[in-house]
Amino acid sequence: MKAIDSLIDFFDRLATPRIIDTQIEKKLLNLANEGDREAARHYTDLTLARMSWERTGYPEHRQDFVDEAHDAQVWLASIPSETTTI
Repeated sequence: MKAIDSLIDFFDRLATPRIIDTQIEKKLLNLANEGDREAARHYTDLTLARMSWERTGYPEHRQDFVDEAHDAQVWLASIPSETTTI
């Protein structure tokens, strides 16, 4: 059973885009450091969802992480682009 769980976890991690961990989180963190409270909220939600998924490996936690990343990406797209540059 452990081998199956490990395999599922491996494919879940493989299927989750790495762009979530790098670009989105960095942009949110930079904006949060500049005092943007909404960016700080999105960064916190995304980070907590990622840590929950990494800790448990549950598919529903992975989906929560992907959903949080999508929400953060939509929010980043809605703000003027000059404020989202790294």
